[in-house]
Amino acid sequence: KNAVDIDQEQQRSADLAKKAKSLKDLIASVEREAKRKADEEEKARREDEKQRQKQEELASAPIPEGNSLIGAIPFTTLKGQVSLPATGRISQKFGSRNSNGSVMLGDTVATQSGAIVTAPVDGSVLYAGPFRSYGQLLILDAGDGYHIVLAGLGRITVMQGQMVLSGEPVGSMSESKIVSAASDLPKGANPELYIEFRKDGKSVDPSPWWASRISGRT
Repeated sequence: KNAVDIDQEQQRSADLAKKAKSLKDLIASVEREAKRKADEEEKARREDEKQRQKQEELASAPIPEGNSLIGAIPFTTLKGQVSLPATGRISQKFGSRNSNGSVMLGDTVATQSGAIVTAPVDGSVLYAGPFRSYGQLLILDAGDGYHIVLAGLGRITVMQGQMVLSGEPVGSMSESKIVSAASDLPKGANPELYIEFRKDGKSVDPSPWWASRISGRT
């Protein structure tokens, strides 16, 4: 114990002694104090044990194919290791201009009708639901100040506040392209998944994170 802890205990003992009306009362007070401390330490020990077991279970859990289990690994260290959230190819890249002439703040993946969409990394769900003309929208907190936006889904299967693992299904695409980003596309065109990486509130190029062999999810 350090000097501060010792001083605090001495002060606590002095307070108990001051409040006690008799020796019996003092002993009872000291015992109650000891029990309280023991209960707190036991509670802390159990919490530590639960956390340790959680980490062990997480470490031994099967890793989804195509995406690695990141746990507490900083998002910045996953560059070159992240798989696309859906089967398909990148049709528009960050920094290019879309059909409306606007600069793309993320990548667009041309995918298939009803394709399964998975979480690209571990994270917590900050938002899950419809948003204006963007279809179903999902925002994940990937840690380190990074957020990942997935837009254009037809259905979402997770909810706000939920923790998700990389490779875990979070929804599916609609049957056709959601008319939002490019209204001049023909009706019935294949759906597109919009993916935006954000750092501290600003869009960043996601290309450094994509795995060298991008095949998406099956």
